[in-house]
Amino acid sequence: MSKLLNVAKNEKIQLLLREKDDSPHVIYHTERPLRIQRHGRGKKVMLVATSFNLYLIKVKGMRFYGRWPNTCFLTTTSGNSITIRIDKEWLDEVDPDGKRMFLSYGVGGEFESVELLAASSDEMLNVQHNLKEISRNARAHLQMLETPELRPENGNATCAGGKKVTFEEADEEESDDEDEEDDENSWGQGQQPQQQATHPWQREGTQSSLFQKAPSRYLAVTSIVDGEFTDYSTLKNAYIREEEDTLLEDITTFIDENKGQVEKLCERYYPVFLDAARQCMSISEDDAELVGQELSGATALVRSSAIKMKRAAADLSHSLRVRDNLAQVRSLLHGALEVAEHLEATETRLRQQQLLGAVVSLKQLLQMATPLVEYALGDYVINQRAPEMAQEIFNCAVQHLNLWLRNLREMSLPIGTAGLMWKGAVEPGFVEKKLHTTDEGEWWVELSCTTAFIRRAPFAAADDISKVVQGAAMQEVFEELRCGTYYRNYYAESRAQQAKLDLYDFPLRTDGVSGKTLVEDLNRYCATALGFVLIEDIVYHVTDPHVQSAAEMLCMWEQLLHVLAERARRVVAALMNDSDYTELVVDVFRLLRRFVNIAVASVFSVRLSPVIVSRALEVMSDNIISTWLQEACVEATQVVASDTLQPITVTTMKEYQMYVERFSLNRCESLEIPIPPPDLSSGSVVLPYALMVPRIGEIALRFLDRCHSIIEVDNGAVVRQSEFNNVDEMLLKYLSVLFRTVTSVMQGNLALVEGDSMMKLAVYVTSCAAMPIILSCVEQQFVFAWPDEYDGLRRRKKLGEPHLLESSSSLFAKEMQNGIERLLPSFILEVERRLKPTEDIIYWKQLVDARNGFAHPPAPVSGEAAVSDGEMYGMEQGLTEAMDYIIAAIPKLTAVLQMSVARSVLGTVITKAAITIQANIEKAICSSAGADTAVELDDLRACTGEFERMCSTLVPQWQERIGACISGLSVTQRFPLNPKQIVGDLLLWISAKEAVRGRSGATN
Repeated sequence: MSKLLNVAKNEKIQLLLREKDDSPHVIYHTERPLRIQRHGRGKKVMLVATSFNLYLIKVKGMRFYGRWPNTCFLTTTSGNSITIRIDKEWLDEVDPDGKRMFLSYGVGGEFESVELLAASSDEMLNVQHNLKEISRNARAHLQMLETPELRPENGNATCAGGKKVTFEEADEEESDDEDEEDDENSWGQGQQPQQQATHPWQREGTQSSLFQKAPSRYLAVTSIVDGEFTDYSTLKNAYIREEEDTLLEDITTFIDENKGQVEKLCERYYPVFLDAARQCMSISEDDAELVGQELSGATALVRSSAIKMKRAAADLSHSLRVRDNLAQVRSLLHGALEVAEHLEATETRLRQQQLLGAVVSLKQLLQMATPLVEYALGDYVINQRAPEMAQEIFNCAVQHLNLWLRNLREMSLPIGTAGLMWKGAVEPGFVEKKLHTTDEGEWWVELSCTTAFIRRAPFAAADDISKVVQGAAMQEVFEELRCGTYYRNYYAESRAQQAKLDLYDFPLRTDGVSGKTLVEDLNRYCATALGFVLIEDIVYHVTDPHVQSAAEMLCMWEQLLHVLAERARRVVAALMNDSDYTELVVDVFRLLRRFVNIAVASVFSVRLSPVIVSRALEVMSDNIISTWLQEACVEATQVVASDTLQPITVTTMKEYQMYVERFSLNRCESLEIPIPPPDLSSGSVVLPYALMVPRIGEIALRFLDRCHSIIEVDNGAVVRQSEFNNVDEMLLKYLSVLFRTVTSVMQGNLALVEGDSMMKLAVYVTSCAAMPIILSCVEQQFVFAWPDEYDGLRRRKKLGEPHLLESSSSLFAKEMQNGIERLLPSFILEVERRLKPTEDIIYWKQLVDARNGFAHPPAPVSGEAAVSDGEMYGMEQGLTEAMDYIIAAIPKLTAVLQMSVARSVLGTVITKAAITIQANIEKAICSSAGADTAVELDDLRACTGEFERMCSTLVPQWQERIGACISGLSVTQRFPLNPKQIVGDLLLWISAKEAVRGRSGATN
């Protein structure tokens, strides 16, 4: 707003109006800046109006944008915006040739129509009202002037000589606005008539004939003769257009019309001139002589006064010299007093061991005593006492420096210990994982990010840090004494000697020392080293110039890491014979890693590299994980070897959670493992797998937790340590080795199972079937413990179908198949053993006799071996016993085996039983047909009929019982035997045998 307060007197506005051949009198301007959108940005502009034109001017720099004649623009408003445009209808009336009295930047008349924005609608209405008033007055004035003036058709005035008089001017301006990015464009050209109703020089009561003839020419003449605002552009335009004669005639006419004004002015003031002349003539000669005498007396008085003034000046000069001397003496005394007081203050601070204050006071004392060096006090202070005090300050500073360096050595251990134990720090945001498992056996891991926050915990050695900073302030004392180099060299040498004694050459004794003591000593050494490094970083920051360079600190750090790595290697080697070797080595590993992480994160003076210790940590972590893997393999081997392959009996809910729910074995419905619900009302629940299954899972999860406890993955590191490269593949390989060892031991254990231990083999098969679920739980823990996303975000997986441990799952699937291959022969062997009597004809004869009502079986016929008491068979033996055994085994197998495996095993066994009974009956009939008697053949027919009657009676019952015990087996699978076909074939064979015997008898 300050730029708009006095627009009429603004030099840039006046210069602009002169350049545009316009009147310098501003009749209106906007009080507040408006805004225009230009090149995508809002610009502050203002409107300035003269009697002839309306100007659009940028507020910054008062630069010209465009102008409109007051007679040729229209305004419209909408809200807080106003649009200014050319009135083409009015322009066509006053300018029939199509010339445009409009100037603007750009091509095509960029400002023929503009939209301006105001702060409020009321302000915009006020602006519109003023602009309409200006336009209305200008048009009325123009109509009044055009009435007596003759306007030629081409719009140019013509003089008596026939020459056209025009005042068109090319109006160009180069845009030098630093804020605008548009190209430099020329302004549009246009003709601007300057019209004015009256002129202050016009004779009163008369009308100028030149004004009546051509007002525009009259204005051109007045612009030349105006004493206040003389415009020389009219002369320039007349010269360019060769219109000098016309302009000269107009000037002559103007002079003739106005020459009577001087005479009238003289006539008006002539009585005053005459009165003044009469007063001058009234002075007489006596008056003139009296004036001369008075002037002579005045001259004498002036001479007398001059002599007195010279004397007074001499006295004054003498007084001034005396005053200056007194002031100088006073100044010297004051300076001497200040020097004495400051000397006393410096002495006091020196006695109080305020070294920094003393050295600053000494410096000020020298500055104050320098002007007094010509006097005794100044000479004493500068040449004697000041050097003595400087030496005393230096000696005291050296003593303080030695004490501070000794304290630094003592504070290394507490500062390092506090650094290792400090918990409060800036914690970055981390990824929080949540494991989801559905009842259908699907699982996935969801990720969510937590924001970073700052936890401030008290630092135990904060007082020691303050002492370090306070002691480092001693450098300023040495710098003021111009001994800064001595301070830096002395500090560097002392700290190097301390590092050599406490870090580089610190003795390590391993003989006869317990492992716990060795780890404690290493912990103390790491704390001392960390404190030493932190102190060096603090001193580096608080000293200027720095006591050590960045290169020296890096060399110190590298040498320290070499010594620390070698020391850790010797400690680990000494722990080999310790009973707690693994735990102690893990403590050493975590100690070294924490030391490196804290040092790298806390030191800001230089960028420390942990590569040397990281290599040692890599070797150490490999050894630790190898030891853990060996322990896990040994433990798993013992678990598998000692397992009795008996189903687990659960008596408490805690055991059920430990053996079932912990590994989600009850949620994997796809594997069809018959896991009973946790109903302990009967006292116990029997699980279908062996105890080795959950124990192997516990061993694998414990091994994985151990590995994750010593492995860190730093994805943000610029150079990742080799320890972190492919760490996921390394862990998966370790797990594969563990499970390969388990399958190998299980395979050997399977070979030791006796052939008749059918239920042990069934438990073995189910245990192998449950192991993929254990592998899925291990895979869950692996993905869950991984720092970032692994194997796809929110990727759904199924229990029992591990993806990362697929190779291990295939090993257990193979072992499951081996178990099934052992289970089938064992089951079939039991069935065949019970079907053994059916291959003897005596079994079938006994069944026939029993059906016929004989109390004792008949005596053996000729050609038939005698049957002992031990070879007598009952109806409950043979086929009936075998089928009862199979049917009785179905609930036991379905309670242990997977349903699909149970169906497969039972179907195979039942089919094998049917095939065996068919082979046995055929063997019994065929082997007993050696005697050539008709009675024997009749007995064979009776045995065959008995077989048919037994099958027709018992097979439907067996099929019904099998269907009630297990579903999913077809009628053929329940007992795939066709007795009619078998009997028919046997009868045909008997008939053929009988025919052969008949032909043999007829021949005989």
